[in-house]
Amino acid sequence: MILVIVWDGLRPDMVTPEQTPYLYATSQRGAFCQASHAAFPTATRINASSLATGCYPARHGIVDNELYIPAVDPTKATSCADWEALQRMAHAEGGPLLTAPTMGEILRGAGRRLACVGSGSPGTTYLTNPAVTGPVVNWAVAWPAGLQTRLVESYGAMLPETSTSFERNTFVLRVLNDVLIPEYRPDVVVVWLTEPDHAQHAHGLRSPQALDALRILDETLQQLVARLEAAAPRHALDCILISDHGFSTIAETVDVNAALVDAGLKEAPDANDIVRASNSLYLNGSARDRLPEVVEFLQRQPWLGAVLVRDDLLPAVPGSMPQSAAFGHHRRSAEVMYANRWWDGANANDTPGCVVQGASLAATHGSASPYDVNNTLIAWGPSFKQGVVSAAPCGIVDVAPTVLRLLGLPFAASMQGRVLDELLRDGPGPDALPVTRSAREALLMTPDGLRRQTAAYSTVAGHTYLDQITLTEPH
Repeated sequence: MILVIVWDGLRPDMVTPEQTPYLYATSQRGAFCQASHAAFPTATRINASSLATGCYPARHGIVDNELYIPAVDPTKATSCADWEALQRMAHAEGGPLLTAPTMGEILRGAGRRLACVGSGSPGTTYLTNPAVTGPVVNWAVAWPAGLQTRLVESYGAMLPETSTSFERNTFVLRVLNDVLIPEYRPDVVVVWLTEPDHAQHAHGLRSPQALDALRILDETLQQLVARLEAAAPRHALDCILISDHGFSTIAETVDVNAALVDAGLKEAPDANDIVRASNSLYLNGSARDRLPEVVEFLQRQPWLGAVLVRDDLLPAVPGSMPQSAAFGHHRRSAEVMYANRWWDGANANDTPGCVVQGASLAATHGSASPYDVNNTLIAWGPSFKQGVVSAAPCGIVDVAPTVLRLLGLPFAASMQGRVLDELLRDGPGPDALPVTRSAREALLMTPDGLRRQTAAYSTVAGHTYLDQITLTEPH
C-alpha cells in the first residue's frame, strides 16, 4: 500500500523535534526534501489538482482558487472549494473538470484502486479524484452517492459546517480505517488533513494554536501509520507526506477591488467589468480595452509582487511576464494574474516571511515568495532510501509519477512531474543530480526609473521548478 498524506500549509521549517517529534524522527529515518515546490499560485485547490494529475495549472486547468466561469455565474468568481460549483463548471464546458488525466484514472485503467479522504473543503477533496474512480470521502459529502448513504446509515450523519477541523480529521480517518481499507482494499490512499492551515490562518505562524495543531497532527500521523502498517503486509507500506504550500505572515492589507475603483478602472466594487478571483483579474466587455491601463496601474502599486498576463495578450502590456513563466497559461486563465509583495521580515513569534494580502487574517499563502512556494516533502518506507536529506529540486507535481513508478505503472504523457529517483532505494543519490539555476526578467521603464520583474528557477533532470518571483522598485 502507498499512503500519500497532505498536511495543509505545513512549512518545512515547522518539522522539528519539539513541534512534530514523530514526523521529525520519521524524516531522519527516511528521505527529507529541502527544495520541494508547490505550484503557483500557492493555494490549496490548485495544488490538489497538481497532486492528482502530476501537472501544473497550464495543463490541469485549475488556475486559481477561484475561477470566473460566466456560464456558472456571470456576476462573480466561483470558489473551487464548492464541489457542486466544480461540477457545474465541467457541465457548462462540456468536458472534464481537470483537463489532464488523473492518477485515479490511470490506476483504474491498470486494475488498481485509489481511496481519497479529506477534512478540508469538499472541493479540495473532490479535486483529488474528480473522476471518482474509487471512494472519495469528505466530512460533508462522499462519492459515489451510494457510499454517502452507507456512511449516514453507519454514523448517523455527515458532519455539520460548525464542526472543527479536528472533528473532521477524526471523522474521515475513522471512515478510512473502518470502511475504506477493509472493504475497498486500495493500493493507494490519499489523506488530506486541513491543519495546520486553519490554525495558522486564524492565529499566525508558531502561535500557541498552530503549535497545538501540529502536536495533534503528529500524534494522528503516528496512529494512522501504525493502523495502516497493521493492515498491510509486513514492511509493505510506503509513505509520502507533502504539504500543498507554505505560509507567510500578513503584515499589510490591501483591497484590490477598492483600489481599482478608486483609480477609475472598475465601475463599482460589485461590478463585473473586472472580476477579481483570488490571484486573478478577469476583464469583460469594454474593460478588455483597459488592459494596458490596468496592468500599468498594478505595476505602480507598492503592494504588488508580480504581474503575469495571458501569453496571447503580452504584446499589449510591456513590462509584464507571460503566465507561462509560472506554468499557468490555460484557456480558463484570467487576462491578468498577480501576486502581492513579499519580504523576509519576521512575525511576533520570530518566524520569517511577510506578505501583503487582502484578507483580514493573521497569515496566508498564495504569493510567489519562497516562504509560500517551498512546501514539505518527506518519504519513507521499504521503497525509499533511509537517512537521506536531498537538496535536489522537486515538487508536488512529482508525487503522482513517483507513486505510479512504485506500482510499476507508466504515467501519462501529460504529466510534467518526474519520478523522484533520488529518493528510491535503488536510485542515484541526490548529489548525483546536477542542478542549474536560471532567471527570466521583464523590464519596464517608468517615470521613476527601471522596474525589474524576475522569476527564478531551478532545474534538475530536465524538469524546471519556479523558486520565486520578485518585483524591484524603480531605480
